[in-house]
Amino acid sequence: MAQKRWPTTLVLLITPPPIDEELRCRHSYVENPQGLSGRTNEAAGEYARACIAVAGECGIPVVDLWNKMQHRKKDYLSDGLHLTESGNEVVFEEVIKKLRDEGLSLESIPVDLPLIADIDPNDPLKAFLE
Repeated sequence: MAQKRWPTTLVLLITPPPIDEELRCRHSYVENPQGLSGRTNEAAGEYARACIAVAGECGIPVVDLWNKMQHRKKDYLSDGLHLTESGNEVVFEEVIKKLRDEGLSLESIPVDLPLIADIDPNDPLKAFLE
């Protein structure tokens, strides 16, 4: 249905990033007397594999963060779960790379709004009506 209605729409799946259980235990936000992370890298990997499988079945692109980030989890995860600045950079770069692979880039997408330089500060609406 959606493909018929919006034929140029690109759906991109993104796997979950890995979990660093050791970091997660050290940075628990709630009392954690058992010292358990609450989430496991193994479970995140299962979700990642399922995401990759669904993308394959549907013929849509996927960004595999779980595998991409495994070797440097401590650099990419601030508390074992949430992304650091460098983790967010990896996500951005991988998504941009995948979009380019699919033929989408800033250069290839038509601009459908006026450029800021073309907007009259005294009459901004005029730029949108031309």
